[in-house]
Amino acid sequence: MTKVSFVVTVYNKAPFLPDVITALKAQTGSFDREYVFVNDGSTDNSLDVVKRETADLDHVIIVDQENQGVAIATNNGVKAASGDYIKLVDADDMLAPYCTELLLKTAKDTDTSFTLGISDEYDQKEDIVFKPPTDAEVKRFDDPLLLVIKEGYARVSHCLFKKSYFEQAGCCDERVFSQDHSLFIRLAALGELSQIFHPVCVSPKDEPGRIMNNEAQVVHDATLALAYHVAENPNLNPKHRFAAQKKILARIWKWAKKHHGAGFLSAEFSLYLLGRCGLKVSGEQLIALCAVFRKNASVRRP
Repeated sequence: MTKVSFVVTVYNKAPFLPDVITALKAQTGSFDREYVFVNDGSTDNSLDVVKRETADLDHVIIVDQENQGVAIATNNGVKAASGDYIKLVDADDMLAPYCTELLLKTAKDTDTSFTLGISDEYDQKEDIVFKPPTDAEVKRFDDPLLLVIKEGYARVSHCLFKKSYFEQAGCCDERVFSQDHSLFIRLAALGELSQIFHPVCVSPKDEPGRIMNNEAQVVHDATLALAYHVAENPNLNPKHRFAAQKKILARIWKWAKKHHGAGFLSAEFSLYLLGRCGLKVSGEQLIALCAVFRKNASVRRP
């Protein structure tokens, strides 16, 4: 029987964990389950909550580590897992009861090793209503990497992938604090991605501790992950490389303009313009340019 490992990275999420774990227990479907929690140096009582709420579960693994960031915590969780598939769950997200079963079916129906649904948000927990899918659209993408470069996917609770596929991709890039950007880029680069266009999880709209609330961190990590991918893949398809460079330089120029008053005579705009005209900027330079997001901002690095 197929085995799914639920990997939950935890940092100071004690108030959310009871509902998160209740949603894990409510997952429908015929598959074996394993639960891996990585406590990434929480300073609240998250670890105690995990132990209490999982006391009635079998096959629970708890990894307790010093704070190293979400990418490293995710990699350590997947390393500890033994499932055929990995179901990542953010420690403040709640899965729909049908989430894992639906994603497994989508992956198998589309013959893909990486699949995702839709992630929604909620204001009040009482307002959450999950409606089982009826004739939801399912799509297997012809060019997953180009899609990810252009759309900039983030978050992880709405996706599922084979553990072997994750390992083949090189896991999350541990040089980037967040896990989601490099995960999507590296998995998509292998060429298999499908999606069912139906909500499979929800996230709180107002949670002060979410990385998503730090705009500088989000844009920095998304851009840096893409820059590293360009630098490490000199034989990248020209179409992908041009799209990646265009996205990177556009983000850098827009950030420099908005937050640092850069004008049309600035180096950021010149590179953006020249890049659109065909100038090839080296991967190393693209990485260096990401420093603009760290200027006068609170951006964590592993």
